[in-house]
Amino acid sequence: MPELPEVEIIKLGLEKKIIGLKIQNIQVLSPKSFIGDSDLAEGRKVLKVWRKAKILGVDLSTSFWGAKRLQNQGKEDSGQARMTLLIHLKMSGQLVWKGESGKGKGERFIGGHPTEDMLGKMPNSHTRVIFTFETSHLYFNDQRKFGWIKVVDRLQVTGDRSIKNLGPEPLEKKFTWQVLKQNLLRHKGMPVKVAIMDQAIVSGVGNIYANEACFDAKIDPRTKVGSMSDGQFKRLHEGIIKSLQAGIKYGGSTRVHFVDAEGHKGYFLDYAFVYWRDKHPCKVCGTEIKKISLGGRGTYLCPVCQPA
Repeated sequence: MPELPEVEIIKLGLEKKIIGLKIQNIQVLSPKSFIGDSDLAEGRKVLKVWRKAKILGVDLSTSFWGAKRLQNQGKEDSGQARMTLLIHLKMSGQLVWKGESGKGKGERFIGGHPTEDMLGKMPNSHTRVIFTFETSHLYFNDQRKFGWIKVVDRLQVTGDRSIKNLGPEPLEKKFTWQVLKQNLLRHKGMPVKVAIMDQAIVSGVGNIYANEACFDAKIDPRTKVGSMSDGQFKRLHEGIIKSLQAGIKYGGSTRVHFVDAEGHKGYFLDYAFVYWRDKHPCKVCGTEIKKISLGGRGTYLCPVCQPA
């Protein structure tokens, strides 16, 4: 599953391509992949693309044209409500924007799980939802059908179950080491690496960046939260931020099958200190990186730099 840096990169790419475009039609090929009434999003312009944790949000304008269509179908919508599309790629989701005519004809921008057919004809056998704009299309592909798109009233976004229980955004100023400590201490008996992957503790941190954050903080990932000092909480706070910023800078990770909005694979793992580097020497001290299982996930550490 793409983590915060990967989803942030997709957001940045989509901003360049779909803001200001009007959704003329939404074709739902797999009902499981689209939650809500797609008619509520048709006829609306894209105002903003944002991210919360691993979820993308696409804010849409009001639409009197869409309201008239709904009224003709016996559905209620004043057109005044501003809708938002929530998108979660999960394990194998992929967004492909393709220019069909005009200035962007022939261009293709991809974010998410790479497949052999991502540069081929669209739609393909994995396409679940198609958004039609005036001169382009946005395809939501998903091999395993775990991902989803949901249309909600913008006033209800913060109350949506996919959003409301998420912890603080680690790249926002409100995320202080004191906030991290307070949230982590809800799970005093839990290994710290497992705890920071809890999306209610801090948003968007998955296995890759949890490993890197613990290394940067010089904390053994098996350390119980309740035994940590304030100094360790401070270093962990810094480590989370630093690892996520590095992930964004270096374009995400190919190990999670991620490509950015231009179809380029990320190369963060070329710069990672411990993740996927078991049996390789530590870049800091030269000690062999060790791999263990923690909370059912592969966990990597340097026994010297991260003493128990």
